[in-house]
Amino acid sequence: MKLSRSRKTLLIVITLGIALSGVHAYPAATVSIAGGSTARSVSSSRTSNVTETEISALSNAVVTEWNQQAVALTLLPESALAPVEQVRVMAIVQVAVHDAINGITRKYETYLSPGAAPENASPEAAAIAAAHYTLRNLFSSQAVTLDDLYSASLSSHRLTESDPGTAYGRSAAAAVLALRANDHSSQAQYAYDAPGAGNVGVWARLNNAPALLPGWGGVTPFVLRSGSQFRPDAPPALDSKRYTKDYNEIKELGVLDSSVRTEEQTQIALFWRASPTAIWNPVLSQVLAVRNPDLSATARAFALFYLAASDASVACWDAKYFYNFWRPFSAVRSGDSDGNDNTAGNGSWQPFIATPPHPDYPSGHASNSAAMAAILGFIFDDNPGVQISVTLTGITRKWTSFSEAVEEVIDARVYSGIHFRNSDEVGARLGRQVGRFVFNHALRRCPKGGGGCF
Repeated sequence: MKLSRSRKTLLIVITLGIALSGVHAYPAATVSIAGGSTARSVSSSRTSNVTETEISALSNAVVTEWNQQAVALTLLPESALAPVEQVRVMAIVQVAVHDAINGITRKYETYLSPGAAPENASPEAAAIAAAHYTLRNLFSSQAVTLDDLYSASLSSHRLTESDPGTAYGRSAAAAVLALRANDHSSQAQYAYDAPGAGNVGVWARLNNAPALLPGWGGVTPFVLRSGSQFRPDAPPALDSKRYTKDYNEIKELGVLDSSVRTEEQTQIALFWRASPTAIWNPVLSQVLAVRNPDLSATARAFALFYLAASDASVACWDAKYFYNFWRPFSAVRSGDSDGNDNTAGNGSWQPFIATPPHPDYPSGHASNSAAMAAILGFIFDDNPGVQISVTLTGITRKWTSFSEAVEEVIDARVYSGIHFRNSDEVGARLGRQVGRFVFNHALRRCPKGGGGCF
């Protein structure tokens, strides 16, 4: 990632090519693994001619560079990761980097206790080593490429393998990987049919597609006490006014050949097919480029961002498979038999976007997006400091606040025909609750002087 950019360049457009097909709930991203950075070292002995702001940017480069490597690998179609798996992987990487850096700088609490850092350990070297170690373990097929990137990254920052920070960073990463090795994520995919599947109101698998990760609600959270900690109340009854309103809205707006969905609404639906990682990582990257926090704060921002997203996924999947509420596809096709005289059925109704293979309530994308936005709001308020612009599959969306983007994903899932509006709104509320809890309980600022952080 280049850090030498004009101060006038405040609008950064990050483009990822998103394939319009995939086996998971969202399409996979087509991205390539970037090469080594051209950033300079940040050692005080080598920075006498640069400003304090430039020093901070150069130091932060190691975090942002390896974040991009992690995103690239996570979104590769070959990685075959569902969106909830993507944010778990990203959380592991970013927490390892955070602990490696803040174990040395002691500006923020570490997630685990990496112990006292060795004398003269470089936090930049620790970050590079931690990121490399986690990615090499998570994506073993990319070991050769990652080893080359590791050497190039150290060299470009004028660091060496002999720096005490490298061993410290690997140790921090190993601890995080060991902790997550038995978090039940590997047992989350199994054959599943909802109790009562086929009855009105109950989710049923479509076209014999397997349920996506029905056990993900049982994955051990990073920060939450349990996946059910913020479990929402049940979805509205089929004869309620709220359900009736949402049913008739999506029946008209979300149908494949809708005559009322506008071109912009169609573009919004297509844009938000991408996973939360593909959409929101560029958002955080753009904000960090403008705000330019120090190395410790940058690492913390990425870590909190993905801790919240990963835990929101667990909380959302807990509720999904607890309530097993049917999708609009089944609901509209069975509208004449749902006991509600105000929900006329249509046996041939098709959603604009293919229905993902998991229950409707609550929305996973809204939960993840709101959790990520909540962390951004707590750190930066609801003000990015720049107009955010993200381009995916040739579609560009722009927002002036984080909450604006969350409102858009709520609408998007209705325009897509895959979520009732209430499921989106409840998902967003769940994500905000998770984000708030994570921010208040993890990676807090250390007392002055760095004491008591381990």
